Amino acid sequence: MKIVSVEQMRTIEKEADARGLSYRTMMENAGRRIADWVLQNLDVQKGVIGLIGSGNNGGDTIIALTWLAKWGIRTFAFLAKQREGDILLDEYRLHGGTVVDISKNENLDIFKAALTKNVIVLDGFLGTGFKLPLKGGLYNVMRNIHKLLKNRLDLLTIAVDCPSGVDCDTGETSESTLSAEHTLSLAAIKKGLLAHPARSFAGKLHLIDIGTGDPTVYIHEDLPVMIGTSLIESIFPERPDNGHKGTFGTCLVIAGSSSFVGAAYLTGKAAYRAGCGLVHMGVVRDVYNALAGKLIESVWTILPDIDGRFDPEHFSNLGSALENANAVVIGPGWGVCEINTIFLEKFLRSYSYSAPLLIDADALKLLINFDKWWTLLPDHVVLTPHPGEMSVLTGLTTSEIQANRWQIAREYADLWQVNLVLKGAMTVVAIPNHQTYINPVSEPALATAGSGDVLSGVIGGLTAQGLSPEHASILGVWLHSNAGEIAKAHYKTDMSVTALDVLYFLPDAIVKAKEAGKNTSLNT
Repeated sequence: MKIVSVEQMRTIEKEADARGLSYRTMMENAGRRIADWVLQNLDVQKGVIGLIGSGNNGGDTIIALTWLAKWGIRTFAFLAKQREGDILLDEYRLHGGTVVDISKNENLDIFKAALTKNVIVLDGFLGTGFKLPLKGGLYNVMRNIHKLLKNRLDLLTIAVDCPSGVDCDTGETSESTLSAEHTLSLAAIKKGLLAHPARSFAGKLHLIDIGTGDPTVYIHEDLPVMIGTSLIESIFPERPDNGHKGTFGTCLVIAGSSSFVGAAYLTGKAAYRAGCGLVHMGVVRDVYNALAGKLIESVWTILPDIDGRFDPEHFSNLGSALENANAVVIGPGWGVCEINTIFLEKFLRSYSYSAPLLIDADALKLLINFDKWWTLLPDHVVLTPHPGEMSVLTGLTTSEIQANRWQIAREYADLWQVNLVLKGAMTVVAIPNHQTYINPVSEPALATAGSGDVLSGVIGGLTAQGLSPEHASILGVWLHSNAGEIAKAHYKTDMSVTALDVLYFLPDAIVKAKEAGKNTSLNT
């Protein structure tokens, strides 16, 4: 699902119109497909209410209500702004639709009475062209609507293209922004919906085709892509019935230290949970002693150590493991110290293996000890920094990074020629000289120690199965975030979720990916 700015969306519509797909046809397509989505995915027994503004979103919503009315569903259209002489309203009335004008803050008692339990609210009040602040009569109407809808957990609000009150370029919101459980984004995902605070109001994002198809037909550039189930389905690794452990690859995990034992466990176990055939653990003695009875499926290479850290003089002990690996993960739980800096330099300068390499955690921080460190990296590398680690690598502040996540990930993926996974709310996956992918999940349940180690193991395990570093990163990020969401749902709170829970629910995320791929109407 491509991501566009408001101006790019205008260009798409203008170009489509010039090529014969009229604005009216696009609106008719949008309305019909919104109605189809509602009917296919929601319980409409209690009826559907439409909030209608003066713009195109209002027109899309009226057409959707008209189709629903044709199909015998009880509907109301509440005009939050007047639409004088609108033939769409005439068509809607012709099919039994009820129109109520609340634009002057009148008839709000009718609106309130219509908000019965389990009714569906289609929010088509304000569209993608909205800019803050709300003013005058518009502000008063929105404020009253917001008051009546706020905290109504017994209603289901569906935003048409975007929740009313969102700036679809910046992600800024009004104090009266309407919160939606689902947003049906038309033709492409608007970039403001993938920025905070707007992301918290948009719910699950779904793409509705209005007949324009791929936006790059009209905009000849690599637009960012939102990671959705259709993409996930297309890159999911095959699992042949006659496969064996060799079929599904070997992931070598070089992780842990005497102070950070758990990181090695989480990374290795996550690689197995992601479907890897064999996980080979390269660890120091203290880590082996702590984990051998817990990570019983693994093969182990015990490396000599100095004070619980890898001894650089015995790097060659990894030779056989590196030769047989299909993917390598380094960094989780290493610790930042001079000994590991020397070990990392020896590792990178001698890395001549074909297996893709993932660098995470402390190994990322150690990279800055080497001048132009990115020149030491082999091909097919994945870096997985969180904003703090990205700050160390770039010299930028975390606030600078967080304010421009997409652009900074894109810039440094190209500069360093790496697959860059910038973790955090709505993780960014930037592929060098190619596209940028945005994961739409912003989940506090993942903000817990060890969560990043799980992600590294998942990506490593997927890469070992033959996925490209690009596809393994995209799929790994999606599975990891969905496992966090499932854990949160299980406990009914994000406060109690640990990295072990994210690890535990990875199989459920895999099942969700496969099931979602069968249901193209829920293209989130």
